[in-house]
Amino acid sequence: MYRYLWFQLGVNLKRTTAITINGESSSTSSLAPPPAKYFSRIQNQNSRVVTSTFSSFSTTTSDKTKLTSPDSDSEFIVSYLINSCGLSQGKAITVSKKLKFKTTSNPDSVLTLLRAHGFTESHITKLVTKFPFILSFKPDKTLKPRFDFFKSKGFYGIDLANFISNDPTILRRSLNRSVIPSFGILKSIVKSDECVVKIIKRNCWILGPNEVKKVIVNLELLRNEGVPETNIRTGLSSQPRVYTQSANRFKEIVERVKEMRFHHLQTIFLKAIHGLTSMTEANWRKKMDVYKRWGWSEDHIRTAFRKHPHCMAASEKKIMAVMNFLVNEMGYNTLSISEASKVFCYSFKGRINPRCSVVKILVSKGLIQKDFCINSFITIVDKSFLEKFVTKYEQEVPGLMKVDSLTEMEFVHSFRGVRYSQTN
Repeated sequence: MYRYLWFQLGVNLKRTTAITINGESSSTSSLAPPPAKYFSRIQNQNSRVVTSTFSSFSTTTSDKTKLTSPDSDSEFIVSYLINSCGLSQGKAITVSKKLKFKTTSNPDSVLTLLRAHGFTESHITKLVTKFPFILSFKPDKTLKPRFDFFKSKGFYGIDLANFISNDPTILRRSLNRSVIPSFGILKSIVKSDECVVKIIKRNCWILGPNEVKKVIVNLELLRNEGVPETNIRTGLSSQPRVYTQSANRFKEIVERVKEMRFHHLQTIFLKAIHGLTSMTEANWRKKMDVYKRWGWSEDHIRTAFRKHPHCMAASEKKIMAVMNFLVNEMGYNTLSISEASKVFCYSFKGRINPRCSVVKILVSKGLIQKDFCINSFITIVDKSFLEKFVTKYEQEVPGLMKVDSLTEMEFVHSFRGVRYSQTN
């Protein structure tokens, strides 16, 4: 089956359609003067000649007017795009140039089908703007079979609408020769429709035949390196974009990871590939420079990367913000942070700041040690954090009362009041 699907994709890629437009040319030849005996006939027809001349002039003038004035059909389409599809006037004028229809029968049927499958008005506006040709598709013949296929695989309502509106070109691909074979190839790797759906949600373009071919080639390289199949399935499911790199770039990254002495049997091997894929060599150097500003050596950076490769995926701005907060606000030693590099993978506002606020209060009360390990409270799940650092100290710190129902962002607001009261 694997070779058959590959063959089908290859055949589909080679199919092209050529359209030739032949123009017509006309020529005129000079005529000899008519004999005298025909002169009277021409004279009698003089009025008709004049009439013909003015008629020709009138037609030419009318044509020029059409070129410079809004066409009635175009105005009709612009109006429809504004009133039925939610486009702005500017976008409607631009999109209307790609469409031709004189009645709303088919476009109305398309919109009805979209709404029936969970597309909101914002989805429709986005979809028609990106892919106006959808209004010309036959709903029952072209759209419904594709929607039914995706629904059968687990795409429902908002998920289907998000998928199609993000990558409407999927509607142009042959269902039987492209979409279904691509889906089948991905399923043969991750073993379930559910996993394929997760992959598509993370990378809506992966069903393209070219993208699937890249995935096949890159995964084969990993197999040749001895990477376990279970790790490959997990890696593809979590970071599908990584595996749609060109074969040459992917191979270069694999070689760099091997040079850093990551072991191919460990899951960290693929995480290192993910981390390196997210940036260019120039960006890698820039981020190294940021860490060096905080006193890290290249050995410290390699240590941090080996512990959690995604620490290099953080932006330079975020690295600076996290380091500044942990060192200057929390009092951590800059070099010790290299041992807890996973901290750079979390949201600063959503997790690092709120949890550090809680810990800082507990330290000020003498309830926990000042040099508390970062990983022990940043990387644990919410439930564990609540049990170890909130409910445990409810009696000692009134500001920690009733936090079972609070979100992490609400932690910040609650704890700030306590912290400020301690300062004052």
